[in-house]
Amino acid sequence: MSEQFFQAMKEQTGVELNEEQKQAVLHTNGPLLLLASPGAGKTTTLTMKIAYLMFEKQISPDEIMAVTFSKASAQDMSKRFAEFFSGWGEENIHFSTIHSFAFKVVREFMARENLPYQLVEGGGYQRDIETGMPLHKTFILKKVFEDINKAQPTEEEMDELTTFISFAKNRLLEGNELTKQDCQVPNAAEVYRAYESFKQTYVEALLLDFDDMLTFAHEILRENEDILNKYQQQYKYILTDESQDNSIVQHEIMEMLAAPGNNICLVADDDQSIFRWRGSDVEKLLEFEQTYPDATVLTMTENYRSSKEIVDAANRFIKRNNDRYEKEMTTGNESCAPVEVHTFSNDEKQLDYVVDQIKAKTPGEEVAVLYRNNSSVIPLVDQLDRRGVDFYMKDMEAKFFRHWIVEDVLNFLRFSYKDSRVDILEKIHMKFNAYISKKQMTMLKARHNGESLFDQLLKMDIKDYQKKTIPKAKQTFGEINGMPPAKAIRTIRETLGYDRVLRKMVDTFGFRSDQLFGTLDVLERIAEGCDSLRGFAGRLKELEELVKSSRSKESTLTLTTFHSAKGLEFDSVYMIDLINGVVPSRDDIEDYQNGKGDTMEEAVRLFYVGMTRARSRLELLTYHYLGNERVTESMFVTNVRNITGAVKKVKHRNGKTYSPAPEIGDMEPGTRVVHDTFGRGVIKEYGGDLIHIRFEKAGEKQLLLHTCIENGLLQKEDGA
Repeated sequence: MSEQFFQAMKEQTGVELNEEQKQAVLHTNGPLLLLASPGAGKTTTLTMKIAYLMFEKQISPDEIMAVTFSKASAQDMSKRFAEFFSGWGEENIHFSTIHSFAFKVVREFMARENLPYQLVEGGGYQRDIETGMPLHKTFILKKVFEDINKAQPTEEEMDELTTFISFAKNRLLEGNELTKQDCQVPNAAEVYRAYESFKQTYVEALLLDFDDMLTFAHEILRENEDILNKYQQQYKYILTDESQDNSIVQHEIMEMLAAPGNNICLVADDDQSIFRWRGSDVEKLLEFEQTYPDATVLTMTENYRSSKEIVDAANRFIKRNNDRYEKEMTTGNESCAPVEVHTFSNDEKQLDYVVDQIKAKTPGEEVAVLYRNNSSVIPLVDQLDRRGVDFYMKDMEAKFFRHWIVEDVLNFLRFSYKDSRVDILEKIHMKFNAYISKKQMTMLKARHNGESLFDQLLKMDIKDYQKKTIPKAKQTFGEINGMPPAKAIRTIRETLGYDRVLRKMVDTFGFRSDQLFGTLDVLERIAEGCDSLRGFAGRLKELEELVKSSRSKESTLTLTTFHSAKGLEFDSVYMIDLINGVVPSRDDIEDYQNGKGDTMEEAVRLFYVGMTRARSRLELLTYHYLGNERVTESMFVTNVRNITGAVKKVKHRNGKTYSPAPEIGDMEPGTRVVHDTFGRGVIKEYGGDLIHIRFEKAGEKQLLLHTCIENGLLQKEDGA
């Protein structure tokens, strides 16, 4: 009967499954973990599996729960099923997200217990009767943050706080576990508890955010056997797609529903689990056979998307991870272009190359530029717009233009126009080297008369050192007003000491230096294309509007982060800014050096996701200098070089030709080594032509890899 079913499927839908896919479809009883490599046709297979249950096993659609991570994925699965089987009967399966099911459970329980509730996310929020404050998550969080920290949160703090709260709920963290989590927001755990207390003790109704849907549904199902039994009896077969993205609370909800029959099928790829920061947990997949001792684990490893070269490189690259299921991704696709690695002198040359390649692309060719951080794409957007290239940006928000660093720079420029503006000086007086105190600012505000604030300060009783710093600052601001924008920003950073202030803030408050100085570098690159300070400020506004409107555009060119690219595919993919400190991030590298390998393994998976978006052409781009800072090639790029044997020399605009980095075998950050001169040490960072080692006696050294290898100066320590 099964072969008749597959033949009927072929005739009805035109889809012919391979043997791996057929095995997955035929397994209907008991727990199944279906590991699907990129491009393996998992959505098609899952659709056929549901059809097999309905049409071959005569399972009612009402008894099948098919859930996925996102609303878009659920809609895609529903559309695919309808296209295939609309003529097979009147019944149709209902696809949903775990969130929507959880909300259903919560609504039913609240109605049964006659408990009023109100959502504080999404549209349609109400206001507090007494204070008039909007009962929305953002406003509530701001209020409790201000109550606890006696200051208003920045946009970055709000973003991090929201991520922290979502992570805590999705991981079911409580008590001391909250304080152990890394969060740069002051008193984050206390703010979280106050936020929860406000929502749960609000007089008019219980206030719920989106993550509460999951935690409340989890608690309701765990503590109300009648409700759990109802859904267990209704849903005899549970199938979840993109299960590697599920959090602990989501996994546990599905596990409760599947019991006691445990007819549960998780479709997942542990190698594509990249959302740990929002609560996803790859460990749940790796422990599947411990959770279900009678489980079956099947693989679908044939990639129908990518060329032989891309599949081979990605398959070998992901094997650097230890915590994963062993599998071999293969493809029957033909050979195409080799995976290329391009090394540039600096990030600007990388940018020029990408734009030139995009301009030269074949009409209709689907191209993507992938990047780790949203700030990386702003200079590219600037250049594409100047050269008349349309593009689409996925999930991009214009937060860069509202960053406090951007606002600081604009305020410095505004003050250079008119140094009598006390409202502007109040915002920046602590951020440059005139050393103006808060007391002096209070006096300036009280006696403000339209005169230069520097001249007014000089008439006050000031410190001796200020008699030099204040006139110098006045002169510098005057000079800035007549400078080209890029030079003005460099003067703010160096002469006025803004960089030094930021470094102190990094040390004091734990800000990430790469993000702060990266934002300044981006501003400088944009400024280089502007003739005046007003033109620069205007260009930032233009770019902000361009980014906002790009999400509604249709284009064969897509700009997106690695994370947002998941699930997509393109003819050609350019992965940019592949340097240590970005991919992998500084935090990834530091964690790895300190013996915490899980974040580095997720960075590897993220890189793997980027690689496997490409159908026929994949280019990895790196460089030696980011602005004025010497940087090293991403260790992942070096890894791919060694895998593919990439030897192509690429000549770029400055006329120089760069050779691939020399190989150093399997040495990675954390590996113990011995140097002929400096003795024993541990590799801190490795990429391109540089290797950074912390020696036991000689301290930290940055060495030329060519020299170490060619002269036999560096070896792995015995037993390392």
